[in-house]
Amino acid sequence: MRKPTVFQEYHFEVKPSSVPECGLGLFTTIALRKGDTVGPYLGQIISDAQSETEPYIDSHYLLWLCTDYLIVGENYTRYINHAAEPNVQFVVSTRWKKARVEVLNEIAPGSEIFLDYGPDFWEMADIACISSSPSE
Repeated sequence: MRKPTVFQEYHFEVKPSSVPECGLGLFTTIALRKGDTVGPYLGQIISDAQSETEPYIDSHYLLWLCTDYLIVGENYTRYINHAAEPNVQFVVSTRWKKARVEVLNEIAPGSEIFLDYGPDFWEMADIACISSSPSE
């Protein structure tokens, strides 16, 4: 059985998303397999209270980790857009206050990478960037 691989930023490309009105997206330059790690979701760790203040209150890059802790995405993985049928997911460590992006199924080179942002994001967001599946 193949051991999952942890990939680095140079294995990916940030370029205009395949989803209209989404700005930039993250694309793989190599084949990814189920269980591989696209990379960590890195950035400043802030509190819930801080997330309600400038400059964070309008950020689309906040990832809730656990009670009172969020990550403000600052690396290449923040460019992963939403799809109702994602090809990756977040794996969160509440103990270490970290997150990584794990591949759910095989992704071909050149494909855009998608997460399901979840219902809480869409309740707060004022954007129209929605894809129903990674094939769109």
